[in-house]
Amino acid sequence: SKVVAPLRLVMADNKEALRALKIKTGVMTRVKKELVMYQKEVTSEGAKLQAMHDAGRDSHDIKQQDQVLGESTMMIGDCKTRMENAFNDLLAAVDEHGADAAESAELAAAKAILDEVEPMLEL
Repeated sequence: SKVVAPLRLVMADNKEALRALKIKTGVMTRVKKELVMYQKEVTSEGAKLQAMHDAGRDSHDIKQQDQVLGESTMMIGDCKTRMENAFNDLLAAVDEHGADAAESAELAAAKAILDEVEPMLEL
């Protein structure tokens, strides 16, 4: 005789799949936003540092601004590492839960953010 999984069990698996995809998509989205923010910050702080050099500002002020720029630059590397980890986690979740979450908004959002972020990882 054929054993059929109870509908409630299938629904629970589906709910867990959707939840996992939603969480991992949120992490990926947040890390992407952070990376973009830090990249903008490095650009603006770099311009500020150059303006300070051009204006002949005090060396202590320039050194402080250079430290701010260095911290922002360091955060870009950290964000890229976290982005790679989040990308791999989300990719694994899509592979694992894709069948359970087929045709769902969560799966579509996960695939969209993966497509959006992949080119950023190749830089």
